[in-house]
Amino acid sequence: MPYREEYLLDMLFLEGRRGMGERCSGCKASNPKFRCTDDDCVLAGLMCQDCLVKAHKCLPLHCVEEWTGTHFCATTLQALGLILQLGHSPSEGACFFSHKIRDITVIHTNGIHGVAVQFCDCGRELSHRTQLLRIQWYPATPVDPQTAITFACLRQFHHLNCLGKLPAYDFYLGLELMTRSRLRLRPPDRSEAFSRCVFQWRHLKMCKRAARGHTIEGISGTKLGELAIDCPACPHPEINLPPNWKFAPSNLSFLYHMFLAIDANFRLRNKAVSSHFKSPTLGDGWAYLVPRAAYEEHILRYVNQEEISSCSGFAAMFLANLKNVKGLRVSGVGGICCGRHRVWRKNGIGDLQRGERYCNMDFIFWSTINGEEYLCIVVSYDIACQWSCLFWTRMDNIDPSIKVKYGEGKIMFMVPKFHLRAHQASCQANYSFNYAPGVGQTHGEVIEEGWAQSNKAAGQTKEMGPGVRAMTLDDIFGFSNWRTIENLGGPLV
Repeated sequence: MPYREEYLLDMLFLEGRRGMGERCSGCKASNPKFRCTDDDCVLAGLMCQDCLVKAHKCLPLHCVEEWTGTHFCATTLQALGLILQLGHSPSEGACFFSHKIRDITVIHTNGIHGVAVQFCDCGRELSHRTQLLRIQWYPATPVDPQTAITFACLRQFHHLNCLGKLPAYDFYLGLELMTRSRLRLRPPDRSEAFSRCVFQWRHLKMCKRAARGHTIEGISGTKLGELAIDCPACPHPEINLPPNWKFAPSNLSFLYHMFLAIDANFRLRNKAVSSHFKSPTLGDGWAYLVPRAAYEEHILRYVNQEEISSCSGFAAMFLANLKNVKGLRVSGVGGICCGRHRVWRKNGIGDLQRGERYCNMDFIFWSTINGEEYLCIVVSYDIACQWSCLFWTRMDNIDPSIKVKYGEGKIMFMVPKFHLRAHQASCQANYSFNYAPGVGQTHGEVIEEGWAQSNKAAGQTKEMGPGVRAMTLDDIFGFSNWRTIENLGGPLV
């Protein structure tokens, strides 16, 4: 770095007075002592206390410093007398009926702040939580809020968590360290409030993106799977299929086949901590995870079910699934995505209690196709040779209409090309994509790419309560779908 000496000197220059002069940049009074260190005020210069507070009437979360004669030391706008009036626009001034000043804690992208506020009490019938929401501060509690998190902070964490799988604990700890390094004081601990608001934020953003705020029924009228993002390239009747798609000739019916990839993932485990009462799920079954109550009722009927594999190489896999499960509520997840575009299916994710059992995968498969109709479903599953045995008998126990709708000829069982080599010779001919009509060059391995993205979250979801974990996984799978769909246009051009 040939310019490192110059860069270092400029960084040290910013720590000093920066040539700001001896007069207030606002009222031109002599001997100003205060400055703002935020980027929005980079050219503001030194100010007197009154001008600084006046300039930050609408910027109460900026970081400020005071000149002591030899150096700058950190202070706060709250300590300098800034009071934020809520419920009124800046041009209206203070509310005549607001008399009580309250100190609240606000978590922002640049740290944790104490802010003095006055809530409007002049009869506009705006609750305190509404007044905070109107300035994009999310209240930690709906009644008498003492803590708020800015929308900007929640959005920033949301993106970092979905993309880089940054845990909420680490993000909050970073904000706390930023605050301590600036003020040399430990801020009040609001980590639980932050985690609770993140949990609610995920749910509200999913409802917003699914247009639940524009429906007559509202959020409470949401049905199973309605918050999930569907694959736009897969066949959807009455959306992207011609009116006569059901009567397509045999030589063109492959155009309307649905390809599904099924697999289990034993990285997304969960310890037996908390409970569904202490950590409930908001919108159970509304997105990618199956509805919990119906799923657990189904699993209870197969507690003692024993499964035997006759295919070489898979007996050891079944035994491995049952190892290292002590102290776990969930030993992994089973998932289904579209077999060509890697978009996770609605109600296509379910927890595994004792390894990869048929009863779990049967219910997940039924949940994701329930209420839908296709000419043919091509299933890619690494143990399709075993799972397809007695498949229709097991489906009859869940929903007899599945057999009536599809019959034994409208669901094709395939083994992904990479996994096929581990099967015995008879499987390699009967379950190969290379010999199946109407599947093209499909390899069936796309779900493995999806697990590679979600597995980064395994460290944080393993320690979560059941409800927080479910909401986090729904959010992460939805983010993965959004990124996949956003990039679908590239390969299709």
